[in-house]
Amino acid sequence: MTAPSIETATTKHMRAERIAERHFAHMVALYQDPQVMTTLGGVQSVTKIREGFDKNVAHWNEHGFGLWCFFDRETGQFAGRGGLRKLIQDGQPEIEIAYAVPVSHWGKGRATEIAALSADIAFNQLQMQNVVAFTLHENKASRRVMEKLHMTYERDIIHADLPHVLYRITREQYQAKV
Repeated sequence: MTAPSIETATTKHMRAERIAERHFAHMVALYQDPQVMTTLGGVQSVTKIREGFDKNVAHWNEHGFGLWCFFDRETGQFAGRGGLRKLIQDGQPEIEIAYAVPVSHWGKGRATEIAALSADIAFNQLQMQNVVAFTLHENKASRRVMEKLHMTYERDIIHADLPHVLYRITREQYQAKV
């Protein structure tokens, strides 16, 4: 018996698709929105967005998991991007839960749905031992998402040359909370 595919998934309000070329325009709109990018390093050029996008597509090919694009199940409207990424933080390999949603979906719990789906897949399908998430100190909304997942503050870090807070949850902690 083969494991179920994680290239597509659903949450209560959204459907998720493995990031692919057809999603590039959504990423451009997201990463060029000044409100969204206030806490994600500032508005990006199309060239920089393309570089990051191509890395995220390659991440799926290399690791078998990565970011998804999320769409509202009722309207089909783009509702965000998020998922799991391998990265090196402070010289150590980590798996990050990442999420970003367009302003039109702020305050609706969509970032929490994206993060919860990511954690569920990380722990229950991919059998990962722990995951992290991080954000700028002042991003209270993102910190609330992490806390809703029962992630705990671990330490301050520097990411993208800016001070961030890093939260973590282990597989055992996650399973005890579910």
